[in-house]
Amino acid sequence: MSCGAWLVLVACGGGTTSTEHTPAARAAAGQAGASAAPSAGGAGGRPSLPAGGAPNSAGTAGAFGGTAQGLAGSAAVVAGSSNGGAGGLGAAGGGADQAGSAGTSGGALAGNGGGAGAAPLGALTLTGLKIEANPNMTISCFVSWTTAEPASAEVDFGETSYTSRIVDRTLATEHRVLVIGMHAKQAYKLKAVSATATASGSLEGTFTTGTLPASLPTPTLTASDSANTQPGWTLTNIMPATSAPALAVMYDEKGLPVWYYVHGTHADSRGDVDTKLVGSSVLVGPTSGEPAREVDLSGKVLWEGPAQSNQELATHFFGKTSTGNYLLNIELDKAAQNGSTKIDNQRIEELTSSKASAWSWTFFDHVMPAGNREELCHGNLIIDDEAAGVVYYNCRFLGLFKLERSSGNILWRLGGSYDTTSMGPGDFTFDPPASQFSDSHEPEFHADGTLILYDNGGYSQSGGFGGNSQNYHSRVVEYQLDEAQKTATRTWEFPGNFDVDAWYKTSWYSPFWGDADRLANGNVLVTAPTKSSSASTRIFEVTRAGKVVWELTFPANVGTFKADRLWPPPLVEAITP
Repeated sequence: MSCGAWLVLVACGGGTTSTEHTPAARAAAGQAGASAAPSAGGAGGRPSLPAGGAPNSAGTAGAFGGTAQGLAGSAAVVAGSSNGGAGGLGAAGGGADQAGSAGTSGGALAGNGGGAGAAPLGALTLTGLKIEANPNMTISCFVSWTTAEPASAEVDFGETSYTSRIVDRTLATEHRVLVIGMHAKQAYKLKAVSATATASGSLEGTFTTGTLPASLPTPTLTASDSANTQPGWTLTNIMPATSAPALAVMYDEKGLPVWYYVHGTHADSRGDVDTKLVGSSVLVGPTSGEPAREVDLSGKVLWEGPAQSNQELATHFFGKTSTGNYLLNIELDKAAQNGSTKIDNQRIEELTSSKASAWSWTFFDHVMPAGNREELCHGNLIIDDEAAGVVYYNCRFLGLFKLERSSGNILWRLGGSYDTTSMGPGDFTFDPPASQFSDSHEPEFHADGTLILYDNGGYSQSGGFGGNSQNYHSRVVEYQLDEAQKTATRTWEFPGNFDVDAWYKTSWYSPFWGDADRLANGNVLVTAPTKSSSASTRIFEVTRAGKVVWELTFPANVGTFKADRLWPPPLVEAITP
């Protein structure tokens, strides 16, 4: 890409490179005693660098300070005692990081400039700093360098000061770190830092990010109450406003893109692209002309599913099991399958990494086709409870099925009100009766026995993406499920009776897609999508008290399917002053 070449020239030709040692940086002193037990006393989330002379010593923290002085206290350890290990820590000159807690009867504390008995680190030589644009993404880069001996790796970066870092704890002499989390068209300072148990060093350079793809929108941040918002990045898919491939995008708290992946070359005409972070990979679901793909955070494709076909069309869902197999939802077109000549069949397919079938479940093997609606089921979510040996399968129009994996038998169905004739009303009664959902996307189970889902409110088939001739209304609803008594008791809904803006009460309707997730802070992240010239997709976070504390509003004609809040964000840590 010409843009990528330009970025390399700016980073390497226009930047500055200098060597910086940090003899002034101090670490908490003390050799680990022979009786010191391993401990988790080190600073949380920081590199576990080798403890000098004692690889298993307590409190290996190696905390990095957030100042221009660079690495501080790498592999700092404090003496153990007969009563337990002490917390390890390190502090940068003028900028101490979080210290590990001390043991029961011994240990030193970190502070500005280091703790008692602190000694300067030696100089570690870093050479060959190279900053290269990522050809898969204009807002990320690779930083590489060499150290004279095996050492850790860290890249600090920021616009005017170092505000973020990415750490690689692997001890090596050749280092290459992917840097994500930057904004478009912005100059950044970058610092490569390495450390051993006894020495540290750094090199500095610059990088200027490129422009975003024309099809990637920057939404408007229409609500922001940081004190009551779950921090983190928001991962979602984008169906562009104009003809273009689908994208997977991570937006930061300000609503700015900090990571993206362009999903192939075919224009996305469906928008049902499932995206999720699994470990250090992103699963990007199938869509128009594009198979499901697993990509790493640099955008490199690690696995690709079977090619799409009209006869066996992968839609809506893409997952991965604990064994490394992949799960897909397949729509079997009625014109190409034996059996029904009116209704599309569905199949859940589990594939190995070599694309061999490991397990499958076909809808019409267990459900008699009924009626004349082409999409009897419209499968959109699979939840594989491997420990319990059950699979939950959500059909938009028929409700949520619980399946026994070994036999394939349907154990129960939580039915919606949209279709109560094809298979009856379902196995659960609702309390109150009027709380029953209509048709749903993305049900989510919680440890307290509740289930939250996105209730589309009905399917209006007129007017395309923006059609709502029946004046349907979408919402989010949560139920307490009693599987023994087969009751679903409403415990929360939004907008419900909350005092909110009129849009949530009267205009909110998603003819397609939708998602609701309970967050770590108890709030609910809602994806309220549409694709219309007269209505906008919104992704918002709402408290249990009905207050919208964070919201992104997308430009007209931009669609999404679902969203996840990623906390902590992948790779990136904040450097606190």
